[in-house]
Amino acid sequence: MITVQEMFDYALEMDLSHLAHSIYWALLTERITFLDDSEKLKGIEFDEVEIKRLMEKNDLNIGKVKLFVMDGPEDWYVFYLAEHSLDAYRLHEELFRERQRKITRADRLMTRYMTFVETGTEECLYEHKKEIITYPTYVGHAKAGERTLYRMVGGI
Repeated sequence: MITVQEMFDYALEMDLSHLAHSIYWALLTERITFLDDSEKLKGIEFDEVEIKRLMEKNDLNIGKVKLFVMDGPEDWYVFYLAEHSLDAYRLHEELFRERQRKITRADRLMTRYMTFVETGTEECLYEHKKEIITYPTYVGHAKAGERTLYRMVGGI
């Protein structure tokens, strides 16, 4: 059995805003408890208007930290976790003393498994994000089409 608590925790970890806020709404309206089997969620008629309002208010702080990818020289890309692209730009200038390049929000890449050369571990960036204490943070450099992250302080 997967409990509502486990499902809620998973939704928070993976930034699944609609699922997390739906469970949150069901808890607030006492339709479920954390100890219930998550299958009970299937039988609940959710108030989508109220859930949308909760998502906009975002008391659960879901999705505040995003993945940004900055173009680098010679098919290299630089990965940052930050709340805003400007934070990633500033950190890049501070670390590499390079002028600003094109930056793209790339949350779709958060689920991909990457190999971190420094540690030899392979993990998805959602898992890696849980280990980070302060933002913005430099994640690493990767060559186009590869799933290997290198930490290169001082540039390529």
